[in-house]
Amino acid sequence: MRSITFTPDELILVMIGLVRATHPSMLRQEADGFSVDFELLDRKEVLDDDERLLFKVRATLDSPVQEPSRTLHLDDDESSRLLAALFKLQRLQAWPPDVMEMCRAIRDRLTIQSGLSS
Repeated sequence: MRSITFTPDELILVMIGLVRATHPSMLRQEADGFSVDFELLDRKEVLDDDERLLFKVRATLDSPVQEPSRTLHLDDDESSRLLAALFKLQRLQAWPPDVMEMCRAIRDRLTIQSGLSS
């Protein structure tokens, strides 16, 4: 298990990537951006690995920490799933340069800290 630090914006991007990769119907377009509707997962009795990872990211985002960054504890499998979700997210549409840079920075940290190859 490794601790990887994320900004809130990075965690939101990670969550969007996971949702788009696993349950795209949970993502709701709103006037000021996106929201994630967890009702589908809240009703499930048994969650798969990706769904548990979504709840882990959600709990970290919802934590009352006032720091500018938050730490997520990930095993190698979770890091691999996050990398795959980010790669898939980048290929879905054209993103602004700042989003692409954020994806690259997250992927780099996940790769380096987890000892994975990109």
